[in-house]
Amino acid sequence: HLSQAAVFRPDRLSSIVSRYRGSLDPMPSVSQGTLCTVYFVMLMDTLNFSIVFPLMPSIAKQFGAGASSVGMMATTYSLCQMCAMPILGRLSDRYGRRPVLLISLLGTTLSSFGVGLARDFPTLIVARCLNGLSGATMGVVVAYVADVTTNDEKPVYMSYTSAANSIGMICGPALGGLLSHYGFAVPCYVSGALSLLNLLFAIPFLKESRWVQAHDVGAALNDPAQQQGGGSSAGEESLQGTSARIPLAAGYLFASGFLLLFGFAALESIVGFYLMDTFFNGDAQASGQFYGICFTCNGIVAFVMSFFFYRRIRRCLGEVQLIICGTLIRTSGFLFQSFAPTPVLFSGAMMCVVCGNQLILPHTSSTLTTMCHRSIYGRALGYSQSVQALARTLAPSVFGAAYDNLTHEFSFYACAATTLVAGGLILLATRAANRMLQRQESPTPTEVMASMEELEKETAAEGSVDGAAMAANNMRLNAGTLAAEQGPAAEDNSSGGCPV
Repeated sequence: HLSQAAVFRPDRLSSIVSRYRGSLDPMPSVSQGTLCTVYFVMLMDTLNFSIVFPLMPSIAKQFGAGASSVGMMATTYSLCQMCAMPILGRLSDRYGRRPVLLISLLGTTLSSFGVGLARDFPTLIVARCLNGLSGATMGVVVAYVADVTTNDEKPVYMSYTSAANSIGMICGPALGGLLSHYGFAVPCYVSGALSLLNLLFAIPFLKESRWVQAHDVGAALNDPAQQQGGGSSAGEESLQGTSARIPLAAGYLFASGFLLLFGFAALESIVGFYLMDTFFNGDAQASGQFYGICFTCNGIVAFVMSFFFYRRIRRCLGEVQLIICGTLIRTSGFLFQSFAPTPVLFSGAMMCVVCGNQLILPHTSSTLTTMCHRSIYGRALGYSQSVQALARTLAPSVFGAAYDNLTHEFSFYACAATTLVAGGLILLATRAANRMLQRQESPTPTEVMASMEELEKETAAEGSVDGAAMAANNMRLNAGTLAAEQGPAAEDNSSGGCPV
C-alpha cells in the first residue's frame, strides 16, 4: 500500500499546469457585429449628449427659458449620468452586461422620443434626466470589451471606444445643426430612431460576455469547489465577485481620470469665449462658426488617432513611453494655446491636446481592468466614469470663474499642470499593475520542464502512478508548444525594432 504522501495528487499537477497555461486559454469568441453593436451604444450615448448643443436657442425660444434654465438642463443630464454609472456597472457585474445594455438602449430610445414630445419645460427636464440615466453605459461598454479581450488587446480595443465616442461628438452637433430648422423635436426623433435600430439589432446578436470570460485556471484552483471537479455557475461567480475589492492603487487612475477630464472640459467651457475675445473682436457669430469647425476637426482627429494610429504607436513606443509621450503632447498643446498668435495655430494646439488625450485614455481603462478582478469590472469602470462625469460637471463653473476673475490664459496653464500630475499618477498606477502581474507571472518552459523532472523523480521513488507519467508527457508537449510560441516573440522583443 502506498502512503498518503506517495499518492499522486492531480491538484498538485494542475497547480503547475496552471502557472503557464493561463496565457494560452482562448478568450470568448464574439463577432465583429457584436462589438460594433457595443461601440454603437457608446456612440449613441455621446450623440444624445451633444445633439442638444445646436438646439439650445430653439429650446429657449420654444419654452421661453433663459440661458440659466437651459444650462440647468445640461447640468441635470450630466448629474444623472454621473449617479447612474456606478449603479449600472454593479448591476452588470451581478446580472450580466447584455441585459443592462438592452435596458439602457430601450431607455435611451424612449427618453429621446420623450424629449421631442415634451410640451413644457419641466417635462423636458424629466426626459433629459431619463436620457442621462439610461445613457450612463460607458463603463458597461468598456467592461464588455475588457471581458472579451486579453491584457495585450485591451488598450487597442478600448481605443476603438474612444473612436466611437469621437464619432458621436462629431455627428451629434452636426445632426442637431442640420435638422434644427425643422424644430428641436425632429433631431430628437432621429436620435430615438437610431437607438431603436441598435436595440433591434442587439436583441438577437448581442452575446453575454460576463459569464463566458476566459477561464482563469489559477483562480479555479484556489476555489475548493472547482478542485473537486465542479465548475462555477454564473451565480457562484457572482457570489465570489462580492468579496473582490478595488485595489487602493486604482485611486491613482480615478484621480488621473478626474484631472484629465477636468482639463479637457475647459475646451468646452471657455474656448468659445477665448476665441471671441482674442481673435474675433467680440464677434460671437464668427467665433461660433470657427469654434464649430474646430470642434468637428478635433472629433475627426480623435477618430483617426484612435482607429488608425494608436495600435502602431503603442507597438513602437511601449506603454510607459506612450504615456510619457501623450502627457507631453497634451501639455504642450495647452501651453501653446495660451500664446498662439492666430486662430489657425490655436486650433492646431487644440488638436495636439486631442492627440495626447487619445494616447492616454485607453491605457487608463486597460490598466484599471488589469488591477481589478474580472467579477468587478463593471463596478470599477462605473466609478471611474462617474468621477470623470463629475469633472465634466464641475469644470464649466470653475474655469468660467477663472476666466472672468483671473487672466484669460490662466485656465490653459492650469490644464497643463493638471495634465502633468495626471501623467505621473498614471505611471504610478502602471507600475502598481505591473507588480500585480509579476506576482502571477507565468514560468518559462525551462522551469516547467524542471518541475516535471522533479515530479517524476518523486513519483518514481514513492511508487509511480501511470497517470503521473502521462500527465508529465502532456506537460512536456505543452511546454514545447509554449517555447515555440515564445521564441519568435522573444527574438522580436530583443531586436528592439519597431514592428510594421
